[in-house]
Amino acid sequence: MRTLVLAVLLVFNCAVFGETQEFYGFRPQVSLTKVVSDRWDANVFTSTHPIVVNNASRAAQFPADIQYYFQASPIYKYSPDLNFVFLGYIYQRTDPFSDDFVNENRLFQQIVYGTDSLFGRLTHRVRLEERFIHNRITGQTPFSTRLRYQVALLIPLQGSELDNGEFYFNIYNEFYFSLTGARNALYSENWSYAGIGYQTAQYGRVEVGPLVQRSIINQQHDVRYINLLQINWSYNF
Repeated sequence: MRTLVLAVLLVFNCAVFGETQEFYGFRPQVSLTKVVSDRWDANVFTSTHPIVVNNASRAAQFPADIQYYFQASPIYKYSPDLNFVFLGYIYQRTDPFSDDFVNENRLFQQIVYGTDSLFGRLTHRVRLEERFIHNRITGQTPFSTRLRYQVALLIPLQGSELDNGEFYFNIYNEFYFSLTGARNALYSENWSYAGIGYQTAQYGRVEVGPLVQRSIINQQHDVRYINLLQINWSYNF
């Protein structure tokens, strides 16, 4: 229990500093994975996060802001502990119902390495993104790159291994580094999450928990926090 509490505190340490903006909402997401062969999987992931409350008015403004996200990637399984995405695709649209919506297309490559630790399944994910963000004011689509590193720990709550019909605890922290192109900071974002999940026998995993997104929003390094209740369903065919 002491280890579990320490892990939660470490994940959410980025959210205790002074803030300039604060928003609240929820983030439903779905991840579907299809086994294609012994070496290949195909994954489709989609999410959205409506912002319901902001700290300026403290009033409900649904939807004050929405971000839609879609991702598709073939996954090469080198071993049970190591897999690669050589080329994946992401489409993201921010504030889609307003006149100043933003469209973004991305390509990405990633490595995922997992290992069993004393407390559960420890996973490292490194992702390189090539971003094409359309500027509706200038009509241009500048190119930029970003590096993301996520460390996650999945802890079974009933025994040493996660079996069907059991609960688990999932915690992760993801660091975002803007490498090239227009940027407000090199270390530009941080996402921290801790949630409780349930492994069903037939319908995959269902999970819920708080997600804190911390972003540098301008050259003055002002900070924005987006506090979301994340609801996840993941299923492997």
